[in-house]
Amino acid sequence: MIGGQAGLAGHITVGDNVKIQGQSGVISSVKDNMIIQGTPAFSYNAYNKSYVCFKNLPDFAKEVNQIKKKLDL
Repeated sequence: MIGGQAGLAGHITVGDNVKIQGQSGVISSVKDNMIIQGTPAFSYNAYNKSYVCFKNLPDFAKEVNQIKKKLDL
């Protein structure tokens, strides 16, 4: 199954029972039974974990700047 606005590039092989989430960019072959997402596409579970960090980056940056000010860096 391939979600909407997903793109596949080059001569790649997509295995059986693969799920490609929408707006993903697949640039290499995909093994059987994988669920992938992202650009470039990678494991769905890893994508979700990294997205949690990504959406919290502004808060992390703010905390780092506060620590730097306290340390006078």
